[in-house]
Amino acid sequence: MTLYEKGAGAPGWFGPTLDQEAQEDSVGQILAYNEAQERLIVGKSSGTKPTYYYVFVTAYKDGIIPERLNGLVSKDRALAEVIVIAPEQMEQKMTFVNADEMSKSLNNSGKIALYGIYFDTDKDNLRPDSQQTVQEISKLLMTNPQLRIHVVGHTDNQGTSEHNLDLSRRRAASVVRELTSKFGIPATRLDSFGCGWYAPEGSNDSDEGRTRNRRVELVKW
Repeated sequence: MTLYEKGAGAPGWFGPTLDQEAQEDSVGQILAYNEAQERLIVGKSSGTKPTYYYVFVTAYKDGIIPERLNGLVSKDRALAEVIVIAPEQMEQKMTFVNADEMSKSLNNSGKIALYGIYFDTDKDNLRPDSQQTVQEISKLLMTNPQLRIHVVGHTDNQGTSEHNLDLSRRRAASVVRELTSKFGIPATRLDSFGCGWYAPEGSNDSDEGRTRNRRVELVKW
């Protein structure tokens, strides 16, 4: 199923949005600069756990070419970037983020969403399977002694707005207590806040969206 398609010359400039992928694939700037000749298809397979496909096609116009690609890339040479996201890969990435990844995201965007912090339904006590992620937060703070963070709780839209605001605040406070009491992080470097359902990452009309909305975020202070 095609979710989105952009033909050559259609509005939109997607090359610069691939900076992270270009860095991970070590292809320099060869994808970024030819807005007029970009083509893009985003699609997914059928089934309850679809695989997502992102196919980006362009032609080289400008930008730094990595040394390993010298002689292979030249002006007007057709280029393609194909990204495949399978459900298992998406779930694994959502579940665990290490301290280095947290640090990069905080430096790049000022925040990071964490999905490896777990609570039972309508409860604010951290479950034991949250410890790996909380330990990575402590490692992040111990290796960056000047860093201060807001711990922000988020919920889906199940229940009243007032209840979800209170629940998200209590859950964020539980994370802060764990970091200060168990890992010895100074309380002056942390605070907690709850947004309830007011800052969703996905649609609350689907299970997948509600799962994305139930999260804890770290926000650079």
